[in-house]
Amino acid sequence: MTQLATTGGFSLTPQSLDEAMRMADLMANSEMVPKDYQGKPGNVLVAVQMGAELGLQPVQALQNIAVVNGRPSLWGDGLRALIMSAPDLVDIRDEFDDQTMTARCVIVRQRNGKSIEFVGEFSKQDAEQAGLWGRNTWKAYPKKMLEWRAFGFASRKAYADRLRGISLAEEVRDIPAKTEEKEVNQAPKHEAELEKPEYPAAHFEKNFEAWAKAITEGKTTAEAIIAKITSKGTLTDAQMQAIRNVEKQENAA
Repeated sequence: MTQLATTGGFSLTPQSLDEAMRMADLMANSEMVPKDYQGKPGNVLVAVQMGAELGLQPVQALQNIAVVNGRPSLWGDGLRALIMSAPDLVDIRDEFDDQTMTARCVIVRQRNGKSIEFVGEFSKQDAEQAGLWGRNTWKAYPKKMLEWRAFGFASRKAYADRLRGISLAEEVRDIPAKTEEKEVNQAPKHEAELEKPEYPAAHFEKNFEAWAKAITEGKTTAEAIIAKITSKGTLTDAQMQAIRNVEKQENAA
């Protein structure tokens, strides 16, 4: 009787830059990869490298890493799987209060022999304040979107070292995309559309503490606050950087 030969398979993990480039070209020409990567070997190469830094195999990286609004992000299921594979993870608890429409996620991590809890919360009120409630996916799956936000905040607090600054794709897609630069031959807009008043410095100083608290408590993001302010008036680069620094310091904590 003929014996069938068995094999342990093969690895797509490249061992050199030349192998990585050939692998990226091969994957970009495959219909099995997400459409965003088809015909774009450069994007494939960057995604695979980013996945390697996060501990993902090449195919896992292409299935879970997405470029949303120009930022590499990780889909929620992929981010959750990445955290669940952490050797020092103790527990993940998802809670939801139907009365207040508040999602709460608690991630427990072992640090220096102690179990430390990291909590993320996001409510309907937070979503309304950020201008998210009733929009697109939020309208179709409000509870799930609240849960993803709470999980995203908790995961960044608990595993900033493991995530290396990558964000949740479900969260990043809610950040308004940057407006394209005006073309030379583009027709000018109406004066009322071109001119926005400067956001009063006194109001900025008065509200900054409340914004910083909302960010550190995981109720909103720096970009969401900036988007809300700039819908009414303009901010200086220094003011926007001050708001972003709050989030950077929180993620580094």
